[in-house]
Amino acid sequence: MMIMLLCTVPILWAAVTDFRKRIIPDWTWIAILLIGGVSAFMLKTPHPPLFERIAGFLLPGISLFLLAMKYGGVGGGDIKLTAAMGFCFGLYSLAAILFFALVPACIYAKVTKQKSVPLAVFLGIGFCIYLGAVFASSLLAGG
Repeated sequence: MMIMLLCTVPILWAAVTDFRKRIIPDWTWIAILLIGGVSAFMLKTPHPPLFERIAGFLLPGISLFLLAMKYGGVGGGDIKLTAAMGFCFGLYSLAAILFFALVPACIYAKVTKQKSVPLAVFLGIGFCIYLGAVFASSLLAGG
């Protein structure tokens, strides 16, 4: 939970900057990647495990890269931010974040008739929903 809270500032900063300027500052994804690296290698019991982090880094990153090459509309900052979040939170958590992010992103693209959306904004929304769900489940579990 602490790792997710540490990543809140860079994710929200990336979201605001992507909305205003359509650019994601490099320091945001680098900070998330560093937080993920510290939590993976310096904590006694790293959660998620390293193989899940590597899968979370590679699978979404490569998928978005291939989509960008074939269809366009996905920027390099989106790819790097998603890959960093995948390494930090793991593949399964990133899948939930992407679910909560891509549903409103598709609705936004449909309503505004845009081919390209500021993905970091929706990653921030998905992250906040997921963070709220994790927090609520820990409260309900009595932790």
